[in-house]
Amino acid sequence: MDQVTQVVLGSAIGTITIGRRIGARKAAVIGGVIAELPDFDFLIPSETAIDVFVDHRGLTHSIAILALATPVFGEALRFVDRRLRDQRLLCYGFVFAALATHVLLDGFTVYGTKLLWPLIAEPVSWSSIFIIDPLFTLPLMLAFLVSVFARAPRDGRPLSDRVRRVASVGLILSSAYLGWTLASRDLAETKVLDALAAAGARYERLTLTPMPFNSLLWRGLAVDGDRYINVYVSILDGDAPAPLHEHERNIALEADLPDRAPLKKIARFTHGFYALEEADGAILVRDLRMGLEPVHPFTFLIARRSSSAVTMVKPVHIDSDIDWSQLDWIWRRIFDESAVRDE
Repeated sequence: MDQVTQVVLGSAIGTITIGRRIGARKAAVIGGVIAELPDFDFLIPSETAIDVFVDHRGLTHSIAILALATPVFGEALRFVDRRLRDQRLLCYGFVFAALATHVLLDGFTVYGTKLLWPLIAEPVSWSSIFIIDPLFTLPLMLAFLVSVFARAPRDGRPLSDRVRRVASVGLILSSAYLGWTLASRDLAETKVLDALAAAGARYERLTLTPMPFNSLLWRGLAVDGDRYINVYVSILDGDAPAPLHEHERNIALEADLPDRAPLKKIARFTHGFYALEEADGAILVRDLRMGLEPVHPFTFLIARRSSSAVTMVKPVHIDSDIDWSQLDWIWRRIFDESAVRDE
């Protein structure tokens, strides 16, 4: 998820757990800082842009590694604030909860996270929430603002108790919404499967991703050999099957690559949801799971073709121009199944 969401989630954890001991404001700030620590893996050196891409949410997002790191940060917290000196279990519990909720939430996005490393090296993903979802973030953001800016009540009751209740409500509402995204995904999957079956479309693998900023409109992504299929469904759609949008994966380009190592990294990380493209002599690989045709944010240059041969290059991330006008189509498509996208 986005960093703002991770910060306010950690702040809620901090307010609820250690807020009574050190005050809601300080607990919210510390919680936000602790919750962001797993994303500092960007400081780990990587050789290429593809390595940065596939290694993110790796070692620092493993539950096992975070469990080992918990005593380190727990003891540091006890050392920083003397009011927590005799609260070792509370500090450990808070630190682990702030770290673990960060990586678990990442697991609900399409890219997932390596929760079970080193036992399982592949990312775990439930793919039920977009990387930015205002409805998930808003209750936590409101709780964060209350924690930081609330003033002591005039009736003399402890401020921390009132703020902790607000943070608890925010966390409950966001958790309930996360549960809803799983239910919404199941509803959307049924519609995608019906559309594929109605068209007699075969596929080797299938995944679903929520469209940006909502949990009502979904994209089914099916891969079959040298083609991939996009299916857009809203859980508000009727019984009519959604249309299919077929595209080429250009897998034949793989045979031209003198070194397939970069491609194999993408193939493994995407679980096979990738495509190749050649444009003006540049050979690109695209992660199909994010974006709207023809824009895929995670596209990498891996080789160039000259008149004589194909030469590998150090992988470079290709910046994509996002078409923000598509947000209008997303809003219309949620409620109108006749708003078919032209691909």
